[in-house]
Amino acid sequence: MQIKSKAEFVIETKNSETIYNSIKIEGEARSKAKLYLAKDRLLLRIEAEDLTALRAAINAWLRLIRMCEEVIDVIK
Repeated sequence: MQIKSKAEFVIETKNSETIYNSIKIEGEARSKAKLYLAKDRLLLRIEAEDLTALRAAINAWLRLIRMCEEVIDVIK
């Protein structure tokens, strides 16, 4: 039996466009991620083959977004 896993996040940030342009092309083999930009929000949708891949993708994407926020804060 194969189980598909999904997760969706809405992230409100004043740097949404910068972050979107920085990481929109990232992806992984066992998971698919789509990143959307809507005003001051990012919408992140992740699909994975299994829960382990979903957890890894969630951690990677949220870490990338947090890292972008931190870098932007240092630059400003």
